[in-house]
Amino acid sequence: MESITHRRGEGEGDGEGGAGSPPLPHGTGTAFAHPPTRRAWARSRSLHYARHLGWYALLAVVLTLLQVTTGLWPLTLGLAVSTVLIVVPGHWWNCRHASANARRARLVLEHYPWQPCAVEALPERDGAAEGDGRPSFRLTDPAVPGRTWRHSVPGPGREGSSIRALVHPRVLVAAVGSAGPVPAWFAGDPRFGGVLSPPGGGQPVLLRARGGRGLKGEGRQAPPERDLLAIRAGLLQYRDLPKRHPVRREWEAQEAVAVMRGTPQAAPPGPSTPPTATALQRRSGLRNAVRALLGAAGAVCLPLGVGLLVWAVLPDSGGVGMRLVLAGSALVALAVALLCLVGAHVAGSVSRRARWAWAWPVSTVLFTVGVLVLWLGGLLD
Repeated sequence: MESITHRRGEGEGDGEGGAGSPPLPHGTGTAFAHPPTRRAWARSRSLHYARHLGWYALLAVVLTLLQVTTGLWPLTLGLAVSTVLIVVPGHWWNCRHASANARRARLVLEHYPWQPCAVEALPERDGAAEGDGRPSFRLTDPAVPGRTWRHSVPGPGREGSSIRALVHPRVLVAAVGSAGPVPAWFAGDPRFGGVLSPPGGGQPVLLRARGGRGLKGEGRQAPPERDLLAIRAGLLQYRDLPKRHPVRREWEAQEAVAVMRGTPQAAPPGPSTPPTATALQRRSGLRNAVRALLGAAGAVCLPLGVGLLVWAVLPDSGGVGMRLVLAGSALVALAVALLCLVGAHVAGSVSRRARWAWAWPVSTVLFTVGVLVLWLGGLLD
């Protein structure tokens, strides 16, 4: 099945992007190989990290200056803990979704070439969310000019936010306007979604279909090679394939042969792993080194945390402030140990990661409680 995944090879994307618009790239293969598109994706990632991490760098500078000028480390620590408790959880959630959609967009761009299409913005009465950050568009199928599909820009579910788009959707809205269908570039499968850009490919915006119905619905049937490519690009899920679909039947036949021979069974077709997120999956040496490093760190932090916790309850550990400092340090060490030991087990493995997802919130709670106890201990010491 891997061979039919990439049958849409080099040379696709020839043609013009529409009257008066830049021509589609020739000989670049996938859309991500187009230099303006690759630069736009890299720029969006840089802005993403600068937007979400710059505030913490600024906060660290402010807290450092506060500590240097006042010398009141309990006050500085209290402000830092308050920020962690109030700001970081929601900010981390938004940052996580923004990063996930950037990887999702790159996965699509690495599997599909740019294709010319006609697109128009849907008016607000038809569901275009002009006010909630989720505009909708209607685009023509490049393979079937008379067929149109409706897609929207994914959003995090809160008004006025566009953090889950590669670029702000207003760029696409301004390019499309309200004058009816206009030429645009599209990479993806119009049945399920993809990446849309004004002609030139330098302002990509991630689109998705409004419903996850798989192949259900009129006009969604296509050759199996096209469905498998959509699965590899993360636009279609294997579980949504009908029972008699050729891709499903081929994988079930391979699974039956593996069972009869007693060989390991291959996983069903799924999204290809993007290079930006699969260094540990692609390189066994790097994966083993990272797991060994995490395991060693966890092996050091675990006995350290247990020892500090035992020391905190001993009769001769000192006053209440000292005991709280020891207990807080123990909780912080145990939080780090939990993350390191779990990371040593799941680093580079997607299937194991879901079973150990509880480790992150547990370690966060341990770390937060430990910092609070340290703060109280510093006040009482």
